[in-house]
Amino acid sequence: MHDFDIRIMFQIIGALLYITNFLLLQTHRIHATKPASLLLVISACSILLTAAIIGRDWGLILLEGTWLVLVSSTFAIRQRETRRRLVLEREAVDSAVAVVREAPVPAVVEAVEPVAVPVARERELAGAAA
Repeated sequence: MHDFDIRIMFQIIGALLYITNFLLLQTHRIHATKPASLLLVISACSILLTAAIIGRDWGLILLEGTWLVLVSSTFAIRQRETRRRLVLEREAVDSAVAVVREAPVPAVVEAVEPVAVPVARERELAGAAA
């Protein structure tokens, strides 16, 4: 009978998660910086890092550990940006002033010739405003 090695199971599961992420990215079902993709990669890294630690494979420990730190920091930054955007949107809604609109009054529409309005050009250099 074959000996069951948990490292092999971890390696297969981690590899399948990486392959799943790759296929989803290639078929444009998810984007690389979206939480779904980042969580797949974080899961795969964690599982493969566990297998590397069990087997004392120092090269793979270094590789997967570094990859895990980078992807986790990207995930944290993206989540912080999302929370910040939601807070700003909520504050904008809370600070919005209610506008009372009156019923539109029918107006007489007159034909008017277009008038050329001079448009001020923006300065090309930011320091030129001084």
